[in-house]
Amino acid sequence: MADDIFREVDEEMRAERLRALARRYMILAGVIVAVICIGGGAWQYNAWRVQQADQASADAYFAALKNATASHAPDGQAAPLNDQQKTALTQLAALEKTARPPLRALSRMERAALLANSGDTAQALALWAQVNEDRAADPTISSLAGLLWVQHQLDTADPAMLRSRLALLDGAQQPWHGLALECEALLDLRQGHEQDARGRLQRLSMDMNVSDGVRTRADGLLQALGNDNAGG
Repeated sequence: MADDIFREVDEEMRAERLRALARRYMILAGVIVAVICIGGGAWQYNAWRVQQADQASADAYFAALKNATASHAPDGQAAPLNDQQKTALTQLAALEKTARPPLRALSRMERAALLANSGDTAQALALWAQVNEDRAADPTISSLAGLLWVQHQLDTADPAMLRSRLALLDGAQQPWHGLALECEALLDLRQGHEQDARGRLQRLSMDMNVSDGVRTRADGLLQALGNDNAGG
């Protein structure tokens, strides 16, 4: 009888231990499920907040663009900013502090265009340099910023420095290949290297991968330069 009692007690203790272990695992499983649910909810909430912030940035950007509609002065001449454009500058500057990299780069590009068209080339150059050096910016936008930085200094800056910048942009696979070659040809003319300019312009005039505008300008410059004998 004693053996039976001890066996019953032992079995009861094992059963109790199993029940305790089961309760412990159920609590642990509940905690894990709760953590997963909370984590999923937090991720969804964070994604929603990012989406809302992006939408707010996009709305602010387009509102600034609306105010900057007259950003290009007639006949390519610099003109003072009007009140609407000054408001656009303020809006774009504020947006650069909060927007994520793609929109931040576009905001800087638009602000640089406004400044350049108002005659403030120094500030525009600084903004283009920022976009060009921004590794988070879209490569196409970054390259365009580098090209504009060169274009607005073709007549004044050190040719060697400009050529070093253009060497990064004139590859056949680069998005602004044609415009970079055009700048190099203009630098050739500035330095009196007419034959080099003519060679680049001839390449551009026959390159079907560049825009019609680039080919048309290349043809026009070649006609202005005359034939090889006249140029030699």
